[in-house]
Amino acid sequence: MPRRRLSTRLPPNALLLLLTLGGLTLGACAHDRAGQPGYGWNYMDNAGEGPKLAYGRPNSDDVVMMLACAPHASGVTLTTTGVAGGEIALASGRSVIRLRAQPAVSGMDGGVLEARTTVDASALRAFRRTGDLDLLVADAHHDLDAASADQRQVKAFFKACST
Repeated sequence: MPRRRLSTRLPPNALLLLLTLGGLTLGACAHDRAGQPGYGWNYMDNAGEGPKLAYGRPNSDDVVMMLACAPHASGVTLTTTGVAGGEIALASGRSVIRLRAQPAVSGMDGGVLEARTTVDASALRAFRRTGDLDLLVADAHHDLDAASADQRQVKAFFKACST
């Protein structure tokens, strides 16, 4: 009897989730390390994946938060790792946005939350302008401010996502 070969082709949504989670894999809760030396904002725009802005260690899977969009689209998907809960809040200066979050399927410990917003959201507009961003999940506050060297990365992401 001939062997049947299983298809390795994934539906587009499953592939996007797999790519996003692959970029967010962590061995431990990265929020405990946010703000420590070596963490920063990194802009990526790989063909087929769309623009992404990740806060973590460069050239690694150690990522605390990722923003992703389709090119020239105002919708943004925000993914955080090592957290749980039903809401993610972002704050920049006096601007705060609260987003309903859903757990994302992942094989990692600590949890992954995903929320959707737009590049025009007040806290993201302020982040784009100032580089200051705080991530608030449950009772935890995480400082994800962009260093002056990272601000070019932040602006490049928002430019790529803007319509």
